[in-house]
Amino acid sequence: MVCDLTRWYPSLRQHLAKGIEGHISSDIDRLFKLLIETPLSALDHDILHEQLPVIVIDALDECGGLRHDNSGQNDHDILLRTLKHWTLVDHLQKFKLVITSRLEDNVTRMFPNSISTHVNIPSGSDVRLGDGAYDDIRAFLKSCFEGMGMEESWIEKALDYLVRRAAGIFIWATTVANFL
Repeated sequence: MVCDLTRWYPSLRQHLAKGIEGHISSDIDRLFKLLIETPLSALDHDILHEQLPVIVIDALDECGGLRHDNSGQNDHDILLRTLKHWTLVDHLQKFKLVITSRLEDNVTRMFPNSISTHVNIPSGSDVRLGDGAYDDIRAFLKSCFEGMGMEESWIEKALDYLVRRAAGIFIWATTVANFL
């Protein structure tokens, strides 16, 4: 993420270099301040709203090691508190923070509906005909198959089989399309 920020906003390079010089640490709060909060605070205020970065934390429920590992659980709790801090810092609130996670009690407690928007994206056996994920994967695969010049009757049979197998996982569908 930090690498992407410095590529898109070269002015951040100097702030990051100054901040991390001689300050290598595994302290999550400190790393957040050095690598995220301080550099984002340094972004020019004249950047258009639609040009501000969107920060994505994917699979938050998997961050911090295994749940039976006490040190991993502690890291996970610290990370949750650090991300919650994001919602309380005025100059960070203009940046969109997107977090993906399974519904776990500690995540939903830390980010209640009052400060976040929860969106359920079905996957696995929860994916049903007509769900956005189902329809998107079907449209994607159909476009790929048509581009390969496959017969319409074969395409329909393949879609019926493959879209169910994808179970809402778009990368699975992409892998199948690339393989074919």
